[in-house]
Amino acid sequence: MERKLKLRIDMSILPIVIAMYMLNYLDRNNIAAAKLGSLIEDLNLTGTQYSSCVSILFVSYTLMQIPSNLILEKVGHPSIYLPAAMTIWGLLSMLTAIVTGYRELLWIRFLIGFAEAAFYPGTVFYMSCWYTKYEIAKRSAIFVCGSWISGAFSGLVAYGVLENLDGTLGLSAWRWLFLIEGTITVAVALIAMPILPNLPATTRWLSKEERLLGVLRMIEDVGQQDEDSAAAPLSSTRKPSSKFESAMAGFMMAVKDPKVLIILQMMFSLAMTGGINTVFPTIVDSLGFSRPKTLLLTAPPWILCSITSVINSFHSDKTGERCMHMLWGPCLALLGFLICVVTTSTFLRYIAMLFLLQIYNSWSLGFAWMATTVPRPPIKRAAAVAFVNIGGNIPNIIVPFLFYQGSEPKFYLGFGVCALFAILGMLGALALRAQLRRLNVKLERGGKVDGLDGSTGFRFIY
Repeated sequence: MERKLKLRIDMSILPIVIAMYMLNYLDRNNIAAAKLGSLIEDLNLTGTQYSSCVSILFVSYTLMQIPSNLILEKVGHPSIYLPAAMTIWGLLSMLTAIVTGYRELLWIRFLIGFAEAAFYPGTVFYMSCWYTKYEIAKRSAIFVCGSWISGAFSGLVAYGVLENLDGTLGLSAWRWLFLIEGTITVAVALIAMPILPNLPATTRWLSKEERLLGVLRMIEDVGQQDEDSAAAPLSSTRKPSSKFESAMAGFMMAVKDPKVLIILQMMFSLAMTGGINTVFPTIVDSLGFSRPKTLLLTAPPWILCSITSVINSFHSDKTGERCMHMLWGPCLALLGFLICVVTTSTFLRYIAMLFLLQIYNSWSLGFAWMATTVPRPPIKRAAAVAFVNIGGNIPNIIVPFLFYQGSEPKFYLGFGVCALFAILGMLGALALRAQLRRLNVKLERGGKVDGLDGSTGFRFIY
């Protein structure tokens, strides 16, 4: 019965969230492909205005992370909440096609960030409510593959649009790019609403036995039933008086947890390295090929990343090991940055670009590791996922300015800073492993961690 339930949930969740993430990533980063068209000239962007338009999305995206996840946890209807957010950012992406200047583009990008903030941390939390700690890494990798496939797909789509639709109905090709991709986003959002399940206890199209099994699986995963009240930090005798008070208590539990702070440092560092996704077409463009070749050459590194990410996470789930699987992605990325710094050889630099994107093997696995490292209560886990994702997106505000116009093709500042943070990310993974080992020893000696008793058999995996 459990195998049938997991298959049913997999078929309901994974194809839809993968498609949603592909479009989430596409709508967020299609401005980089539009730059290779006539966006700069048509909107008369000068100096750092383009970099500001790239970065501003992540300002609002960062601000909305925690409020959005706390709202989602309390609303308890991800099948409505996540597609609704997707509909909004899809409509805003379509409106990008009619902007006429810098300020309009800046405001549209800012608003898209607010809407997109609901999706990634919300989906990570959502999946952690359905899958156990030995199931979530492989599914997170499959989910995150949506963004890597999108990275490859976006170059191919941009190639088709920029080469064939310029001037159609009097619109520049980059305007068609936003219009087409935004329309597809809205369509997928409307399809997702009736298909996605809610949470294990609230999915109406499951039978009573299946809903009970879904809840019991998660109880067994942490060794005891979870009371989603976040009452502990308030007092041992009083329940929160409101959902807002419960949400704020969950947030305070997350920011005071040393595990969460270590994960924040690790994911921030990995995100500084992985921030090259915001400028990857620009980096590939520095190789000196024509626009069509540049757009096509962005695809293979993302395809390779998709394959290696799934293999890495599947093996991590199979072995129950996290830390060592986290390290090889930053190691390869570090090698890629060093190659880029020491040579401008076209062949060697393109090989390096295949290495650079391997940082994302650790990105997807890192969130799966984090979701099972904060097992209870759900309101704390929701806050922790959003809190860490804030740290994971602040670098997207910074990195575009490191690869500033005029620094090509060497990009010494950008490559150097990203290489440094690849090292810091590896150190963060090792620090988290050491912390979890200490907590497991405490559990084995009869102590409690996060309200979990070691006698239940619960242990952190690292």
